[in-house]
Amino acid sequence: MIAEIGTSFSPPETTKTNRRAPAPRRWRANNRPTTARRRPLERPRKLRLGIISAVNGAWDADGRFYVRAGEGRLINALLARFPGARLCLPVCSAMEPSFRQALDVERSDIEPLPPLRSTIKAQKQLLRVRRAVGQFAKTVDVLYIKADFPIPRVLKGLNKPKLLHVVGDTREVVRVSSDYRGIWRFLARVAAFDIERTLKKLVAEPATHAATHGGELWDKLGCDKGRVVVSSTMYEHEMQPVRRRGLGDPPRIMFVGYLRPEKGVPYLLEAFHQIRSRRPIKLTLVGGLDRASRAEQEIRQLIEASPYRDDIELAGTLAFGKPLFDAYREHDLCVQPSLSEGTPRTLIEARAFGCPVVATRVGGIPASVRHGHDGLLVEPCDSQDLAAAIERILDDEPLRRRLIDEGIRTAKAHSLDRFADALADELHMLGEEHVLPARRPRAVHVPVGLEPAHEGIGLALAASP
Repeated sequence: MIAEIGTSFSPPETTKTNRRAPAPRRWRANNRPTTARRRPLERPRKLRLGIISAVNGAWDADGRFYVRAGEGRLINALLARFPGARLCLPVCSAMEPSFRQALDVERSDIEPLPPLRSTIKAQKQLLRVRRAVGQFAKTVDVLYIKADFPIPRVLKGLNKPKLLHVVGDTREVVRVSSDYRGIWRFLARVAAFDIERTLKKLVAEPATHAATHGGELWDKLGCDKGRVVVSSTMYEHEMQPVRRRGLGDPPRIMFVGYLRPEKGVPYLLEAFHQIRSRRPIKLTLVGGLDRASRAEQEIRQLIEASPYRDDIELAGTLAFGKPLFDAYREHDLCVQPSLSEGTPRTLIEARAFGCPVVATRVGGIPASVRHGHDGLLVEPCDSQDLAAAIERILDDEPLRRRLIDEGIRTAKAHSLDRFADALADELHMLGEEHVLPARRPRAVHVPVGLEPAHEGIGLALAASP
């Protein structure tokens, strides 16, 4: 069953005879609620939302603030749903090529943090970031926190209702990564363990809901309030698929994503070699680096050593929009060979343009792709299984057409509007549960015989603190 945006959970009620805290509700892909969580009956009209994120950005010469497209589009969707929202995020001194999405904010809307380039380097800014985040939290009613924050300790004890949006498993990323060696690997594992432990504590704090990318993270963090979500960056009106009736000559397959070790690109190259030895085929790798990594150099070396290097294109980063959308339309298959993953936006993007997908069964991917229905799933680190799945789609035309049609339906079910609505619903529920009660006037007990002579005096008493 497709993991619908809006799948949510709440703990069972305790009774006087059973006061033990309930065990966290475990997420199951094949056994989960199918009804969307109710929308609050009463929503605060002026809920002041605060957005805390580690996404770096910068002001341009015209006074507009830019961030990366994926994060920026979601932030803008939340800003549209919460007018007057404020942001707390890193501000760089100069624009960077990856800053392509302008945010709908003024300078006064942003509480600046220092640039946070990596988890280890960010620790140097601990006190400064803690102070800024603490002051920021005092100015809002409810917090939305993108939990890929490199210093999660500063998020503890903010004493505000919050939605913790967890996008990936840091410990698993470090485990499968080849970037960390020697003492740096030890330090990275310690930092990842601390991040996971802190996230578990944050999830357990009062007035906290979680939104996790896939059910694996939900279970691992012990979440009991919130929902499982599937990431998306595309509005439904942008989804303009090309329903292919035949394959290219030769067929073209593609990968889209950052060239990090956890993306598993070497296994895709191995699978490509196996297929290419039997038939003509082309491979395009779309993506670059968002941080220092040996991965790109290793991938280039593998391509140079390949006897089929002329059939492999390293296209670099394509701008989100027409260049990337056209690439999806022009390819016959999109492959995501990840070793660790949340719910990749690229799987929604590819299917939105009629490009069927093959992905590994890791992290939150099974929440996005239903095997045999709107895509194929394979085990990670298995190039033979990956090659077999790719050739199955290329050779089985009825299967390919079905995956394309169902993939388009799945993409529309996980549009950016629906993704943002799911997050906004959780934020409104937090407001209903924890902000509205504090705003309601308290009842005043007036002894019999001392009732005010005028109704207006009674109204004034009822509204007084």
